[in-house]
Amino acid sequence: MLKSKIILVLSLCTLFAACSPMSSMTASKRDAEFYGRFVNPADQMASAPEKLDQVKLLETGSEYPMRMALFTNGKFYYQVDKLGDGQGLWDVTDGVLRLRAIRPLFDMHLFVSGAQADGDETVIRFIDRHGFNSIKIQLRDPELMKQQGVVPPALPLYQASEKDI
Repeated sequence: MLKSKIILVLSLCTLFAACSPMSSMTASKRDAEFYGRFVNPADQMASAPEKLDQVKLLETGSEYPMRMALFTNGKFYYQVDKLGDGQGLWDVTDGVLRLRAIRPLFDMHLFVSGAQADGDETVIRFIDRHGFNSIKIQLRDPELMKQQGVVPPALPLYQASEKDI
């Protein structure tokens, strides 16, 4: 009888862990080198809000507009449309780029990983008030674009929030 109760409890714990949203925050783990291409020198951090179009950015499309500039000092600057902008901390742990920022009403936790085991496609995953989100995110590197003879397009206009959330 005790053995069956223990098995039942362990089975339920395994089921809850597997169904938890946090278990699906990583699409495909990558090494730190994969994420290194996203990072800017730390001395660009102070001017990032004014010169965002001149630094490497991780940016999403129009379905959930956000952009982040990572710096070698472990900090990042972000803009999320209709939410606001700010700074946070980032690190690479267990194959995942983790970004954390404290907002007035909540803490923001974002997880960047490879979309598949191979290739350069990347996804950002997070939970918001609507639930779990997994969105493609891409690197915008203006210096690399210029080297390839491409004029970097203007960044989409950022829509600031007045709600202070």
